[in-house]
Amino acid sequence: MPNVMGALGEVLVIMEDHFREGPEGDSLMAILKQPIVALPQNEALFTVLTTPHRGFTGTMRTYRSIILVNLGPNAEDEGIKYFSTTPYAKDQSLIQINAKTSEKFFEILSQEEIRILSYLLRRERNRLYSSYKTIADASLSEMVKNQWEVNMLIPNTMRKAASTGKFTWLSYETPKLSQGMMIYSFDYIGEGTFSREYILNKRDSILRYNVPGPSDGSFMTTEKQLPVTYKRLTINGHEAIEMRGLWKVEGDLMGGPFLLFAHYDKTNNRVLVTDGYVYFPEEPKKRNYMWQLETLFHTVTFPGDNIEGK
Repeated sequence: MPNVMGALGEVLVIMEDHFREGPEGDSLMAILKQPIVALPQNEALFTVLTTPHRGFTGTMRTYRSIILVNLGPNAEDEGIKYFSTTPYAKDQSLIQINAKTSEKFFEILSQEEIRILSYLLRRERNRLYSSYKTIADASLSEMVKNQWEVNMLIPNTMRKAASTGKFTWLSYETPKLSQGMMIYSFDYIGEGTFSREYILNKRDSILRYNVPGPSDGSFMTTEKQLPVTYKRLTINGHEAIEMRGLWKVEGDLMGGPFLLFAHYDKTNNRVLVTDGYVYFPEEPKKRNYMWQLETLFHTVTFPGDNIEGK
């Protein structure tokens, strides 16, 4: 079978033109193209391409993520199906929506919106994970393991920017882009340790002394003028908090999005933080770089975790 085609975040929608150009297509596009939260510029959750059924031939069948819409009186088995294997390409994602009427189609979208997005995002993360495994940097991963008693996949695109006994900073740098991740920890002293305010206060305190800006006296901190998202989740068997927002450099003009995972290491009674950022000024193309960091943060495992990170 061929490999999937298309860029990270692309979704191919197969839908007849008269539906795609009507309220049915608008409803589906509103789900797939909704803006991503906590980015400085508007970016759609997915990049959507469309074709009618007659155009779904040849290499079009090998797109990485496909939503196949069968809408009309001839549609059979009304409902939605999710496929992780297809006859067209390896590691392809396929969602099939069958509805005899527009009313049924709208009902399916309303009920399944969160599941549709979760499925597509999880599949993209799994593809990134598989790709990163082929370029893992054993020496950096071992350094992180020895310093922090944690397993984490580190790609060979990263370089060590700074490392002390209490702070690790890795980054990928180009003339236009800076993508970095920082690792630090603090004691777990009760449920309040996982509050939004406590984690952000710890973040700002630690970054102030470890991430200087380009100007004298400048430093990285959290942008307080915009909200920071907060979500509880489980990663590889341990509790974690996910936070997304914007960072800035106090005393300078730099800024961008950040993603923070606070992992609860129950054995050592501590919170291990993986804190990532992207600096790509004036370019509304930060989505994929943030997805890359998210994928790496999902590989964090502590001794005793019983699920392999992906």
